[in-house]
Amino acid sequence: MTHSQQPPTPPNPTDAYGDRAALDLTDCDREPIHIPGSIQPHGFLLAFVEPELRPVSVSANIEALTGLAPEAVIREPLSARMTPRSFADLTAVLASADLAAFNPLRLDVLTTAGAQPFNGIIHRHDGLTLLELEPRQGGEQESAEFFRGIRAAIRRLQKATDLATVCEIAAREVRRLTGFDRVKIYRFAKDWSGQVIAEDRVDTIPSLYDFCFPASDIPAQSRALYTRNVIRIIPDIGYRPTPLAPDFNPVTGGPIDLSFAVLRSVSPVHVEYMVNMAVYGAMSVSIVRDGQLWGMISCHNTLPRFVPFEVRQACELIAQILTWQITVADEAEIVRHSVQVRAMQNRMLHELGDERDLKQWLVRSGADMLALMSASGFALCGFDGVTTFGATPSDKQILDLVAWLARNESRDVFETDSFSTRYAEAARYTDIASGVLAVPLGRVSSTLMLWFRPEQAQTVTWGGDPHKPVRVGPHGGRLQTRASFDAWREDVRGRSKPWRSHEVAAAVEIRDLVVDVILGNADALERANRELSRSNDELESFAYVAAHDLKEPLRHIEAFAGLLKDSLSPEARARLSAMVDGIEASSRRLRALINDLAEYSRVGRDTRPFAPVSMDEALADVLADLKPVLDDTRAIITAAPLPVVLCDGGQVRQLLQNLISNAVKYRHAARTPRIAISASLEAESGLESLPANAEQHPRVRIVVQDNGIGFDEKYREQIFEPFQRLHGPDEYEGTGVGLAICRKIVQRHGGSLTAQSQPGVGSAFAFTLSLPSPDRRDRQI
Repeated sequence: MTHSQQPPTPPNPTDAYGDRAALDLTDCDREPIHIPGSIQPHGFLLAFVEPELRPVSVSANIEALTGLAPEAVIREPLSARMTPRSFADLTAVLASADLAAFNPLRLDVLTTAGAQPFNGIIHRHDGLTLLELEPRQGGEQESAEFFRGIRAAIRRLQKATDLATVCEIAAREVRRLTGFDRVKIYRFAKDWSGQVIAEDRVDTIPSLYDFCFPASDIPAQSRALYTRNVIRIIPDIGYRPTPLAPDFNPVTGGPIDLSFAVLRSVSPVHVEYMVNMAVYGAMSVSIVRDGQLWGMISCHNTLPRFVPFEVRQACELIAQILTWQITVADEAEIVRHSVQVRAMQNRMLHELGDERDLKQWLVRSGADMLALMSASGFALCGFDGVTTFGATPSDKQILDLVAWLARNESRDVFETDSFSTRYAEAARYTDIASGVLAVPLGRVSSTLMLWFRPEQAQTVTWGGDPHKPVRVGPHGGRLQTRASFDAWREDVRGRSKPWRSHEVAAAVEIRDLVVDVILGNADALERANRELSRSNDELESFAYVAAHDLKEPLRHIEAFAGLLKDSLSPEARARLSAMVDGIEASSRRLRALINDLAEYSRVGRDTRPFAPVSMDEALADVLADLKPVLDDTRAIITAAPLPVVLCDGGQVRQLLQNLISNAVKYRHAARTPRIAISASLEAESGLESLPANAEQHPRVRIVVQDNGIGFDEKYREQIFEPFQRLHGPDEYEGTGVGLAICRKIVQRHGGSLTAQSQPGVGSAFAFTLSLPSPDRRDRQI
C-alpha cells in the first residue's frame, strides 16, 4: 500500500477512540515492567539480604529445576543449597563492589538429584542481592567458539570504514555467534521512531531491512530499561511466567525491582507484539552512546532459542565495539568540520576586518557559507533589505518568513528539517527550503542569517500502518498491538536533510564573528576573539573527550580478555592465547588513536614563546632519537646547512621527526630509503645573501624529500586532514593524524606546509618558517 502526504505525522489515537485511547497510550508508557512480580522459567532466582545470606524471596520454579520447595529454600541459609566450594566462591565474590566482573559464577547447586551445575548471574539493587541461576550448558568447545567469535568479530569490525558497513558486519557476526534466524541493527531517530539500517537473516524469515517503526512500539519505560540493562533475552515467547514467592522486598517494603534481572518477565503487550511478528525466541543488545540509547541489535527466531551467558557477553562486546566505531566516525567528521569552520573564521576576521560592507563580503564568500553548512541557499535579512546567495525563496517570502519567526519563535537559533509543518506558507517552496536554519545577529536584532536546504523526497517503509487507529484489546482494557507487520509505504515530502548539532554550533560561531565586525566595537571584537579561543580550546580538548568516552569501554574489553584468559586451563590457554592476543592488539590500536588525538590537541595548548633555534641542532636531536629506526631500515640522510629560525623549538623538532618518520615508513621496498633536507629563502636566493633592505622577518623554505612510494597528487590536500589515510591500516601503521599535526604546527608559526609527489618515485614536503630579525637574533620573542 502506498500513501502520499507531506510530511508524515505521528498517528493520533483520539481520531477513533477519543480521550480514552489517548489515556491508554499514556498508561502503556507507564506500565511497571520493572516490577512484574515474575520471571521467565529458563532459570530460577534467589533474592537475599547481605550479610545474612538467607533468601527472602525465590522464584516458584525452583522446585521444577531442583526438586526443592520454595518454602524450604527460604527457611535455610544459602550454604545449605550449594556445595562448600561453590558457597566459598560466592562469598568471595560478594566481598567485591563490582559483582558484574565475576559473572557468570560457576555454581554447583544441591538438588534432590544431587549437585547440579548452574551459571550464576549476580547483582545488587534496591538493598537486595539477586542471584539468577541458569542451567549450565556446553563445555570447552563452547568456550573455544566464544573466543573465536570475539576474535573474528573484532577483526572484521576493525576494517569497517563507514556506518553502513560496520552495522552490516555487526549483524552478521551476532547471527554467526548466536544462530538466530534474523539479526537486525535498529537505529532511533530524534522522535524515538526507529529504522532497521542493517540485517542478516535466513531466507525463510521475512526481511525487515529499511523498515521504520513508530516510537510507540518501544515505550519510554522500555527504552529506559534498555539503556540501563543492555542485554535482554526471551528464549521462549510462549513461556508461563513464574511468580516470586514472595514478591516483597523487606528493605523497601514494596515489590522486588527486577530492572537488572536477566530473567525478568516480559510485558504481555510485548509478548503479543512478538507473536504477531511470528517470533518465538528473541534477544536484544542495546547500543548506548554517551549514556543515550542510540539503537539496538535485535535478534529474532521463529522457534524458541536459548543463548548461553558467554555468547551473550560476546554480543555485548560486539555492541561496544560497534559503539566505538560509530563514535570515532562521528567525532572524526565533527573534527573535520570544525577545522573547516576555524579556517573560515580566520578568513572572516581578515576579510571582514577590511570590508565593513557585509553584503559585499557575502557576494565574495557565499559559496563557502553554503559548503560549510551543506546548504543550497543563504540569506541575510535586515532593516536594509534581503541579500541572498544560491537557491532561496523570493525576497518577499523571506521577509514573511522572518516576520513569522519574530511572532512565533524565541529570539534564538531556529532550525527545522520540515519547515512546512510549522509554517503553512512554506509549502509553496519546499523544493528550495524544506530545511531552515535561522540565526539572529542578536537578541534584540531584526537581522538574521538564514540557511536553506531543499526537500529530500523519499519513500519510507513502515512495518505496518503507523497511522492506523490503536485498538483496545480484550485484556483488561489495555491496547492491542498491531496484528500486521506487512510493508506499508508512504511518500515523505517536505523534509530535508536534518541539521546536525555541530553545524548549528558553527552557524552560531559565525554569527558571533559577524556581530563583532558589524558593530565595529573593539571591546566586542576582543570578546569574540576570546570566544574563538575558547572554541579552539574545545576543539583541542576533543582528545580528552574521546579518551573519556573510549577508555572506559576499552577497559571493559581488556577486563574481558583478562578474565577469560584467567579462567582457562593451561591446555586451553595454549590453544586460545592467539585469540586473546587479538583482543589485546585491538585495544592497543584504539589506544594509539587516542594518543594521536591527544598529541593533536596539545599543539595549540602546550606552547612556548618563539625564540631563535638552530635547525641544524634540531635536526641532529631528531636523528639521534630516530637512530634505531634509521639503522634498521639503512636509511641515508643528507642535509645541507640549515639556518637559525624563529620558532617554538619543541614543536619544530616534532615537525621534523614526523616528516622524517613518514619518509621512512612509506619507503619503497625495492630500494634503500634516501631522505634529503635542504633550505632556501622563499625568494629562491641563497641563504648566505640576506639583503640589507630585507623585511624584518624574511622566511625560509625547508624541504624534506624522499625516494619512497609516493602518492597521487590529487590527494595532496586530503593527506593533511585529520584521520585521512591513503592506505589501509593493515598496510601501514598509524591513524592519519601525523601530517595534520605537522600542518597545525606550521600554521601556528604563520607558515605553510605543502606536498609534491609522484607515485613510485617519491615525495617532497616543504614548509616555511620565519628567520630572526637581524637586530633581534639573540633575543627571545
